[in-house]
Parts: sequence; C-alpha cells; structure tokens
Amino acid sequence: MYKYFLIGVFLIIVSCSPKDPELQNLQIQTSSVPPSLDVLELPKFPDYPAPKIKLDEDDSGYIYYPIKSPYDFSRVLNGYDQLQTHTGKSELFMPRGASVDNPVPAVIIMHGSGGIKNGRENGYAKLFSENGMAALIIDYYEPRGVTKDTPYVMKTMIATEVDIMSDAYSALKILSTHPAIDPLRIGITGYSYGGMGTRYVLDERLKKIMAPNIPRFALHMDIYGPCHQTLGHKITTGAPYLAVHGDNDNSVDPELCQEVYEEIVKGGSSVESHVIPGAGHAWENSEPLKVFSGSFVKDCKFSFDKNGTFLVNGKSGQFQSTSEMSRGQRAKVRAGLGELAGSCLGEGYIVGNNPEADNISKGIQIEFLERIFKIK
Repeated sequence: MYKYFLIGVFLIIVSCSPKDPELQNLQIQTSSVPPSLDVLELPKFPDYPAPKIKLDEDDSGYIYYPIKSPYDFSRVLNGYDQLQTHTGKSELFMPRGASVDNPVPAVIIMHGSGGIKNGRENGYAKLFSENGMAALIIDYYEPRGVTKDTPYVMKTMIATEVDIMSDAYSALKILSTHPAIDPLRIGITGYSYGGMGTRYVLDERLKKIMAPNIPRFALHMDIYGPCHQTLGHKITTGAPYLAVHGDNDNSVDPELCQEVYEEIVKGGSSVESHVIPGAGHAWENSEPLKVFSGSFVKDCKFSFDKNGTFLVNGKSGQFQSTSEMSRGQRAKVRAGLGELAGSCLGEGYIVGNNPEADNISKGIQIEFLERIFKIK
C-alpha cells in the first residue's frame, strides 16, 4: 500500500510547478505516512473573517465568502447540497471606471498546483484590469489549511481538482453579486492544474448542482492544461472554450487534446485551440527555460463513471470512497490510486521563461476576451 501511496501522490500532482523542490524529494516528504493509516491527516480549515454572501460596489482586495470541500467527485454527484460550508478567500482587482452605472466583465483566475505565483496570477490580474476587466484570483489552498510550510506533494492531497471545481462556482456566485460587475460577462481561466479546472467546469451537471440560479460562465480559457482527465460527461454549458499550449510541452498530449476538444464541440461548446511553436510549459515562469525532470501522465485516460467512481482507461480499482467517509478517509483512498494508475507516468518536459510565447499567448487571450465580452 505504501508504494501505491507514493505513485498515487505522483499522479495527482502531475504537470506541477517545476519551481518546488519538494517534488524532487517525494520519497523523503512522504516517508512519514505509515502504510496502516486509515485516515490521511489533513489540516484544519483556518479561522477567517465572517464570509460575505453579497458584495458591495466598493469591494475589492481580499474577499471572504462561503465555499464547500467535496474532495472527490462522487460527493458532488451524491449529496453536494448537504455539504457544510466553510470560508474561502480570493483577491479581487477592479478596473478604473467600474461602477453600478458601468458594470464591467470579469475573469476568475485559478492558479496551478504550485499555488499563486508572483509573476503569473497577479500579472494576469493586472493585465485584465488594464484592459477593462475585473479579475478574481482564487486561492484554493490556504482556505483548506495549506501553508508555506506544507510539502508540495501534499498540496493537491489537501485541495483536490474536485474542490477547485466547487471553488470556481462559489467564486462565480459571489462575484455575480458585485454591483459593478456584469453577471452575464464573467469568465474563467486557469494555468496547468487550474487550466484543467476551467475545462471541468464546462460540465453542465456541475452548473446545475453548484450554481443553478445564476448565469453560466461566459467563457473558459485553459492555458497549458493537460488533457488526460475528463469527467465522463459530454454535455457542456454551451459557453465558448479557448485552449493554448505549446508544441514542446510533453505534459500536454496534442492528440489526446484534440480528442477532448472534439467531445467538447459535440457537447455544445465552441472550441478555439492555439499551439504555440517551440513553447513548453509555464512560459510566464521567471525561472530560465530548461528541461524539467518531473513526471506527467502518459498514455492513460482518467475519468469517472456516472456515480463518480474514478476510472483509468475505463477501469476502476479496489480503492473507492463511500458516502459516509470523512475528508481524511477520502484522502487515504486518493493516496491509493497508484494501484490503478501506476503505469501512467512519463518523465521530462520543457518549462520556464519564454517571453515570445508569453506575448503570443496573452495576445490570443485578450483578443478572445474582448470578442466574447464585446468590450470593443
């Protein structure tokens, strides 16, 4: 079971931030987890200011609002409404001139698995606000107890891809109440792990379950998000979807992405995909361009059945969560996924600073935003 824990964590954090040294010390960082543990200990949620359920016209900066932590997909499909809420945290950037009389479009930003990086999420928030759009950076780690001292390999054990789906819709709900933001023009974007999240929330089931009484996301932008995982459901909300990645990024399989894009079109959304020649992964990264020795999912497809059971290449494993499980018990199950997907690892992809790719990508994104939001 212990070796499966190691593989499971590896698979969960694929396409991760290359700047985090903890990834290269995986055996060391996880060696304290005993194989007989029935519950994987997760941190407590932090004490935050009281959450707001409605924003005011002058609200900006850090905002606190209700979120949920379903942890895995079966909990979304079975009993999501019964989950207790706790408090989430995001940072809101408002452009000049936004007001009740001049409501502006907005973009919700989901960070990568390494967390919020100074040169990326905040840089995009500034870019969007300079172009007349509000920007909300979701922090899906800190509200679940992740700190600067949390080992990298544990971050996505504490906050899963399912949690960030829920966070996306919680952010949409609270942002829709802001008097200076147009609720019909709120889009979502994300990078790597967060980019995958933008694709997940196209699923029309999530909209019906998590935010049934507000307008859908107006658009989705997936920036170098890997395509190995889907939710097993084809019908989308109908919102347009943009994908941008490089042709020198092994973590993003172009053939598999094309299959995913075709399914999105069949599900009801338009797709625009751009492949930047010579670009690798995380081109906004301030670190020099290099070949990173980290792992990524290769030659495998992850998905879920209609009950939310995790599948690899259509097969389920012996480790599955049940409805009565706590988050800690669900985390232990998640750690055992390596038994099912232990042969799905590739190694090595190009990451790092690439100003040319960054400029091309941002130009594509701004054009898409302005066209869909009808800014100019």
